[in-house]
Amino acid sequence: MDRSKAGGGYITDVYILQHDAATGRAIVSDGLILHFNDEQPMLATVSEDTATKLVLTWKVRMTNRTGQSANMQFRAAFFRGDQTLVVRAAPGGDYSNRFERRGRCTPV
Repeated sequence: MDRSKAGGGYITDVYILQHDAATGRAIVSDGLILHFNDEQPMLATVSEDTATKLVLTWKVRMTNRTGQSANMQFRAAFFRGDQTLVVRAAPGGDYSNRFERRGRCTPV
């Protein structure tokens, strides 16, 4: 991912995305997910799966140091042609904050 501060600390540098086209299942993982999800990756929803783009969405329930919690909503769009990944995050509720980062994927 790019090194800008556009991710607000909610969008990390490294993501692991796994999609099984046969079953339609997807799993996502990054440092934030592992921290707030008992060191486990989580299931994602496949919102779009075309020849050119795969879009996954998921929510992470986060709690800050003062005990306040919120659901952060994530959307990752993977563009198959140039391997670009765009990750967006937005807190649930009445917050207007939006975060975005872009980078390139390395298939493994």
